[in-house]
Amino acid sequence: MLADYFKLAYGTFVHQKKRTFLTLIGIFIGIAAVVSLISLGQGMKYEIDKQFQALGSNKVFVQPGGGGFDLSSNKLTQKDLQAVKSIQGVDEAKVAVFKIAQVKFGKETVYTWVIGLDTGKSKYTLSEDYGMKVVEGREIADSGDAMVGYEIWNSGLFDKAASIGDRIKIEGKKFKIVGNVERRGNPQDDSQIEITFDDALDAFDLTEDDLDYIFVTVKDGSRPSDIAEKIKKALRKTRDLEEGDEDFVVQTSEELIEAFGTILTIIQIVLISIAGISLLVGGVNITNTMYTSVLERTNEIGIMKAIGARNRDIFLIFLIESGILGVVGGVIGIAAGIGLSKLVAFGAAAGGYSIISAIFPWYLISGALAFAFFVGALAGTLPAIQASKLKPVDALRYE
Repeated sequence: MLADYFKLAYGTFVHQKKRTFLTLIGIFIGIAAVVSLISLGQGMKYEIDKQFQALGSNKVFVQPGGGGFDLSSNKLTQKDLQAVKSIQGVDEAKVAVFKIAQVKFGKETVYTWVIGLDTGKSKYTLSEDYGMKVVEGREIADSGDAMVGYEIWNSGLFDKAASIGDRIKIEGKKFKIVGNVERRGNPQDDSQIEITFDDALDAFDLTEDDLDYIFVTVKDGSRPSDIAEKIKKALRKTRDLEEGDEDFVVQTSEELIEAFGTILTIIQIVLISIAGISLLVGGVNITNTMYTSVLERTNEIGIMKAIGARNRDIFLIFLIESGILGVVGGVIGIAAGIGLSKLVAFGAAAGGYSIISAIFPWYLISGALAFAFFVGALAGTLPAIQASKLKPVDALRYE
């Protein structure tokens, strides 16, 4: 019996090709938008989580002012650094300074971020301290050493790719490239240059009390969130500040991941809500199509009832038709969404934003398909009820 319902639905679609196609448009556009947006959002979250995992979950970050690259805020000082180092549970504290500086390679001159890293005695590598992994060459260690990002050693920033052993000038001072840093996924990070902390102070005309960042590694057995609270308390005392008046920011790896995740979730909710309008339009189209189908097939419904079809049979015929419309629209939408998100990820990678990727978990595909069926079935419920309640005599007399 169920197979007969599907045969009837197939016959209806074959005879109404144009109407069926136009009805599907709203569904597959909406599903394609939802699938592509969710897959891109999940891909970005995965890439961000991967970068923080490489840095380590036992990290606490201290920076001045409102955070980010706000260089106008009060700098951190050596006194602050010592206060952080003295806290029980802190394994190590490393500093950094950064600035957009003039960089010359060959005959080309550009301006890009240059970061001074603390290369003093440590039981950790720079990759473990700062999350900057060298894929070729070595880490900076001596005065005059420089590590360069992907856009520099892959000819993205300069016309010519810089190689290990090449010389560059930063603020007029000569440096030798000793290491290439792995691709991080965005043009800003991938265009960075890392030099030693002392070289940065000299090149940027800074003092040791002009610190932009303190990277804290927490000892095993200590909770980063607890250490973060201790750091806040110590810095308030050092800088003579009341609670709530802090001119510094202290964050753990987990807090940063959560902040990024919250932002991505909000963006996704807004965009998916907009995409949901297409699904609403698609549902209205299915409802309209099914009402039209009921009117056109009134005589057919009368004949089926006259030869023994029950209200339940008529209801299922129209409900299955609308559900199939939803499923077919969903399948087309899923395929289109996968293709669209892969295209966006490919274009972003070509533009230097490899952090923008797309992933397709099983629950996204199955959920999108189930949702498409639900929209179709729900949209066809009222027309199906109307068809099932038609009286055989009235249906046969309908013209």
